[in-house]
Amino acid sequence: LVAEAAAWAKSRGKSLLEMLVDIYLEYGLYKEKLINLVRKGKEGADEIKAMMDGYRNNPPRMINNSRVIRIDDYKTLVSTDLIKGEKKKIDLIKSDVLQFFLEDGSKISVRPSGTEPKIKFYFSVHTKLPSASEYEVTEKLLDQRISDIISDMKLH
Repeated sequence: LVAEAAAWAKSRGKSLLEMLVDIYLEYGLYKEKLINLVRKGKEGADEIKAMMDGYRNNPPRMINNSRVIRIDDYKTLVSTDLIKGEKKKIDLIKSDVLQFFLEDGSKISVRPSGTEPKIKFYFSVHTKLPSASEYEVTEKLLDQRISDIISDMKLH
């Protein structure tokens, strides 16, 4: 399949990377990262539970200088729009997952492991790609945004 895609790109005078950059120009550039925080024993499990309780009961209003505009709580199945002050039901199966949506388009998902004292943070950021020549610079900016979010949330 990759060989077919490469042949198709070549027939249009482009490399696979150039075709990918064309997609980024049209739809935007996205980067994601996962962090696992592992703790030990019952104390670790208690610490993870306290983290989730803290995020749930006292959620951040700003992350990396960007307002949190929506929080989806899959344990309560409630999506809260912090701008409009509206709550909506989430029509999915319950799960101990929280998602924070930021004004800059970033999304942070948090979930504890069900079997071990571990908590996972999923980071998703995106932006428009101004031009093909700015691909590498824009990619580095998104990597830096993820690093800044991680620092702001004190997850090092």
